[in-house]
Amino acid sequence: MGWKASGIPRNELYLQTLFLARSVNGYSTTTNCNLPNNVCPPSDDLSIEEDVNLAINSSLYNLQTDYLDAVLVHNFRAKLQPYEETIQVWRVLERLVDMGTIRHLGIVSVHDKDYLTKLHNEARIKPLIIQNRFHSNRGYDINLRPTFQEFGLANQLFWILTGSAGGRIRNNDVVKDLAAKKNVSPQILLYSFTMEIGGSPLIGTKSVSHMKDDVNSLVTNKIQWEKDDLITMASVINNNLIQ
Repeated sequence: MGWKASGIPRNELYLQTLFLARSVNGYSTTTNCNLPNNVCPPSDDLSIEEDVNLAINSSLYNLQTDYLDAVLVHNFRAKLQPYEETIQVWRVLERLVDMGTIRHLGIVSVHDKDYLTKLHNEARIKPLIIQNRFHSNRGYDINLRPTFQEFGLANQLFWILTGSAGGRIRNNDVVKDLAAKKNVSPQILLYSFTMEIGGSPLIGTKSVSHMKDDVNSLVTNKIQWEKDDLITMASVINNNLIQ
């Protein structure tokens, strides 16, 4: 297990995983279960509570830990699951939070304000994290950002480099010039920009050197932005990202 081999104490790490019901159409019914002796019952035999508990126990086993810092309810391929199913799953996860098995809860791919508001209002343990793609076809969640702030949601972002913004921005001359001014790559500049507008970029690199560069520019020696620079960057993506 990577985190154990790193020598970093468990309490200095944040281990997060997703829950996706095995009954979701198009999702492999085998990937949500990995337990000793491969004791994985058919999904048709499981109640929602059993499905959640099986998935969480699998994650604990896979990650070799006795608790998870966060579990996010996943909407597969950005298709919202029926709300009543989501709240049933949420009730089971809330009990696992009560038990100390999970610390925080969140949800993935919700670009619907009414859906998110209903979950926030009805949840006993409020969602702490909203993980959405950074993509033009979702309007970069510009209209939802005030709601994220109102509900105290950490906004995790994915598809930053590979979605609609990524390639176009990396190859944009204005962005290249700005990146050179900041002495970073266009990729790191884009990550940093998403942080400046209130996001937490999810970085999927497998390169140790790239990760060290990212940490240096985003955390250790954080890029300094002027308002004009932010406006310039937004003009390449969407002007409304900077109000």
